[in-house]
Amino acid sequence: RVSERGARHFTGAVVAAQVLVQIGAFTLPALLPHYLAAWSLSATAAGWLIGAFFGAYVLAVPVLVALTDRVPGRRVYLFGALATAASHLGFALLADGFWSAFLLRALAGLGWAGCYMPGLKAIADRLEGTAQSRAVSWHAAGVGIAGAASFALAGGLAALGGPSAAFLFGGGAALLAALIGAA
Repeated sequence: RVSERGARHFTGAVVAAQVLVQIGAFTLPALLPHYLAAWSLSATAAGWLIGAFFGAYVLAVPVLVALTDRVPGRRVYLFGALATAASHLGFALLADGFWSAFLLRALAGLGWAGCYMPGLKAIADRLEGTAQSRAVSWHAAGVGIAGAASFALAGGLAALGGPSAAFLFGGGAALLAALIGAA
């Protein structure tokens, strides 16, 4: 049984990690007009880039959530956070057209699958009663806030340092989430 103070600290850490890992998730959608022009993408190609994230997420969630029954959820979460970081950093440093962007966006979806549901499972496994329901509510709120903030941050960072700066920020934030998850 976790004390009330311990539950608050655990919830704060899980929510902070989820916000950090989610904060770069919508960088590409926010900056899509830039990439449409820079890579001469069609609307169909742009749709595939956005869909790659969600497609990979949908395919990976059942596998990664089931995996949390066999290995510690923290390991699955770390995998997800590191995949997310690799995706964002790769996009900043390596993406040069449709196929590299497609693969990196799919990696981001895989990373999100390794973080979102395993984060909820960590809450369910560790907390009970009102502490658990409170933590799940904060988790959902953190994810929503980070998703919305992702658009604003991407635009602001791209205006200051170019599109790569926004992806570098998302990658760094995901690395911080991995550090929190490892602690």
